[in-house]
Amino acid sequence: MTLVINFSGGKDSCAMLAYLCERYPDMPKRVVFADTGWEHPGTEQWCRDMVRQISGLELDVCRNPNKTLLTMAERRGKFPGMQTRQCTSDLKRGPIETWIRRNVTDPVVISCMGIRSEESTGRKRLSKLRRIQQNSKRTVWQWNPIKDWTEVEVLAYLSARSIPLHPVYQHLRRFSCRVCIYMTVHDLRQVDKHDPEAVAIIDGIEQQIGFTMFQGGPIRDVIAGRTKGQTELFDPSNDPAQCV
Repeated sequence: MTLVINFSGGKDSCAMLAYLCERYPDMPKRVVFADTGWEHPGTEQWCRDMVRQISGLELDVCRNPNKTLLTMAERRGKFPGMQTRQCTSDLKRGPIETWIRRNVTDPVVISCMGIRSEESTGRKRLSKLRRIQQNSKRTVWQWNPIKDWTEVEVLAYLSARSIPLHPVYQHLRRFSCRVCIYMTVHDLRQVDKHDPEAVAIIDGIEQQIGFTMFQGGPIRDVIAGRTKGQTELFDPSNDPAQCV
């Protein structure tokens, strides 16, 4: 049995990795990061450093060889939406599944995700453990080992082990892509302040393809408050399964 630990560099995946290393020190482990091509600057190196610090392991990186989030939007003429989240299926879940097939020979694989029930109603409904693949060569299970942890528990667990948070948490509540469809107006304003290049890139693609990333309108209008007084662009409680 091999644990394949899905790692993003965020607080939940850091806590999950530390927990699994402490709880199952002798079980074979691989740690994999799916690069969407739209990560915060320096994310891959941050992930490599954190994985070494927490576990002493080396990070494996996978990506879709044919597209990034930005090129996908340009080719399709639209951005991923909450109902059609190709960013997750094509750039995260798919590449990791391919990586497992090519790199893990163990007949039983446990794919570990840092999903927590507290994050949304959709995540609360997810099973803690479920089989996602079975064939003559292997069985793959998806396990959410910290599903029942609260954010307070995650932060306390990290603090007790002197595991730092990524600097992006100083101004954003989630460690996602540079601009994500699940960001609130407040989040977008923080991105505009701390990473204006990301806003400029999305603005340019919106103008190029004639399609906006957010339902409220062009990203610069959303940030400026020219979107019928909306304070948030989505309700996290209704999110079926935020990106991981």
